[in-house]
Amino acid sequence: MIIRKLTLLAGLSLLFTACTDETSTDETPFEDEALKDAVAEEAGGNGLSENDLSDIQSLDASGAGITSLEGIGSLPNLRDFNLSHNDINDFSPLLSLENLENLHAGDLFITVESEGSKLEVLEELEENGVEIEGRTRLAFEDTYDGPSKGVFYRVEENGQTVYLFGSVHVGDEEMYPLHNDIEEAFQEADYLAVEIDTADVNEMEASQVMMEHGTYTDGTSLSDVVDDEIYEEAADRLAAYGLNEAMINQFKPWFVSMMLSDLALEETDYRSEEGIDMHFIERAHESGLPVISLESIESQIESLSSAPEEEQVESLEEMVKQFDIYEEELETMINVWKAGNTDIFAQLREMDGDTDQLAMDERDEDMTAQIEEFLSDDSGDTYFVVVGALHLAGENSIPDLLTERGYSVEAPEDFQ
Repeated sequence: MIIRKLTLLAGLSLLFTACTDETSTDETPFEDEALKDAVAEEAGGNGLSENDLSDIQSLDASGAGITSLEGIGSLPNLRDFNLSHNDINDFSPLLSLENLENLHAGDLFITVESEGSKLEVLEELEENGVEIEGRTRLAFEDTYDGPSKGVFYRVEENGQTVYLFGSVHVGDEEMYPLHNDIEEAFQEADYLAVEIDTADVNEMEASQVMMEHGTYTDGTSLSDVVDDEIYEEAADRLAAYGLNEAMINQFKPWFVSMMLSDLALEETDYRSEEGIDMHFIERAHESGLPVISLESIESQIESLSSAPEEEQVESLEEMVKQFDIYEEELETMINVWKAGNTDIFAQLREMDGDTDQLAMDERDEDMTAQIEEFLSDDSGDTYFVVVGALHLAGENSIPDLLTERGYSVEAPEDFQ
């Protein structure tokens, strides 16, 4: 439009020249040549006039080598956009696409330096009604070879000490040894507190509770609430469990997600027996250290199963998409944990859906209340608390709640 106005000022004869040559102009609103080429190809190679741009309703720019989306707003009628497999840092130009309905964003990598801007834009697009397809992945290429630092804090109050250690619930021998600060803290402990002391769990009763919460009893079937493609892929995967389709169709989405996660774990070298929780529970029982459960199997299952069906379906879809990269993502997460990058865990917590965040917040409120009881005791005892790493990172986490309530929460570098 700016070019046309300048042409008008040049004279009437040039106006007709401008209109005639509009489709062949080399000047475009796109600063990225790869995006310009993708748009030109969609336009049929006839040029990039205002009319050409207005006609484009669908654009497949997958793997085009695009690094900038500047100018994408000049496609006012774009409805379907595939920009997967491109290295784009700034998604904000997408917000100018008022008619956008479907976006294939591809893999979205979260890094140590990431500020979540991509995710914030995508969340705003979703709020505007845009259907978004993509996978959130971790990007942490450096290998950490030292003793595992994990997510670790100390809280002291009137002679009482509580150590908080964030667990990864699965692992391998490469996660050990742990950092000396952690080992020394455990040696000081008079009590170990964990989410659930697995030694006290009756597996048969736990399975019964899970089945009660994970099975439809009102005539609904899994195939009624998920897309055919997701249902079929989940059923094919779970055939390895010896489950036939009729059995799978009785299960709720959250339960199927959990079974797929267990199946994906089976195909890795990681095991729950090597997880941080089990590591300390076994050591505590061997040494006679008292173990306190902060939660129960029933409360955890209730938390898993209480999400609205829509969010359960979304989680199942995400698990199906992530299945083939499960081991790669788990390996990256464990490496992030070993290096002690708490910022990544804070970002992962923030990325959870509203219901997942609410459930996490409620659990952390309950566990924080129990930790406050430890701190208010006048026995001078030391408590070593092991909970999932996400419970110790980000807003509304246990350290955040304790800080808000006036306690001093120290990281290892602040220990004296």
